[in-house]
Order: sequence, then C-alpha cells, then structure tokens
Amino acid sequence: PEQMSIRSQAFSIIRRVFQRHGAVEIDTPVFERKETLTGKYGEDSKLIYDLADQGGEMLALRYDLTVPFARFLAVNAVGNIKRFHIGKVYRRDQPALSKGRYREFYQCDFDIAGVYGRMVPDSECLAVACEILDGLPIGDFGIKLNHRRLLDAILDICGVPAEKFRTICSAVDKLDKEPWSEVRREMVDEKG
Repeated sequence: PEQMSIRSQAFSIIRRVFQRHGAVEIDTPVFERKETLTGKYGEDSKLIYDLADQGGEMLALRYDLTVPFARFLAVNAVGNIKRFHIGKVYRRDQPALSKGRYREFYQCDFDIAGVYGRMVPDSECLAVACEILDGLPIGDFGIKLNHRRLLDAILDICGVPAEKFRTICSAVDKLDKEPWSEVRREMVDEKG
C-alpha cells in the first residue's frame, strides 16, 4: 500500500506536467500483433513476449509505448498532437532486481508529433523533463543532452571547420570519462 501511494503521487505530478503542456492522454492495447512489433527494436526484438490467442493469431505484449503510438498515428491520420501515455510495458529479460530491471514496469511517454517550429518540440520535451524532476521529491538532478545537430551548431559558432566536426565530436564524447582539461587539450592540440 505504501508503494502504491508513492507511485500514485508520482504519476499525478507527471500527469499534471504533461497536461500543463497541452498533452492529451491516450491508451493503446497491451497486446499487439507480433508483426507490428517484430523488427522494430533491432537486437532487443528477442526481448518481446510472444503469445498466441485461441484462434492461432500471433500476438506480443508491448515492449514500449512508442511503436503502439506510431500505429495509433497511422490508423487515425492525426495531424499535430502532444500526447502522453503512462502504461505498463513488458520485457522478456532476466530480471535483476538489484539493478532495477524487471519484466513488467511502467513507462511514461510524452510525444510531440506533427509539424512545429524548428527545435520547438525538442526544447519543450526538455522543459517537461525538468518540470517533472523538479516536482518529484528526488533532490538535485542533471540532464545530459546528446544532440548532434545542436553540437554541430555550437562548433560552427566557435569557428570549427565543418570537416573537423566529427573529429572534435569524438573528443567531446569523452567528457563523461575524462576531465575537461584533457578533452580540451585533445581538441586543440591533437585534433586542431
């Protein structure tokens, strides 16, 4: 009961943020046709639960909320939409409770689909994430953004020649593992 209360409070905070940003809530079936899911997840396809109904149709439990949302968009010919979905997803994985890996867990998705201004959906998704994390009693947090076009624009503004973007990016990718002074030295002294 205590865990359910905590989950309910967290979902309320998350749901309010999604709605404040104009998102509508949708729900998709827990079961999908197997062919709808197969091949959409690359190597992770082996983690999809396969099922057969009494009529012999091959079904699967949803692996995430993204592919069912794509099907929803295709079937309903939706234009611009901000949507959210809080639902259970399933992975045929070896659960490692100590690492927080389960076979059944909740996923909270916020998506913006349609035609919007450049980078507007990206920035709004970041705002939503920040508002949710600010609203949850988790303390300080940081968000790491990995967006190649944004990094390319920063490099361009800094005067890095376009032919050196990829070389410099390989140094930037080391920031998680090495101190700034070392990454800076590599970018300036080794890669120019």
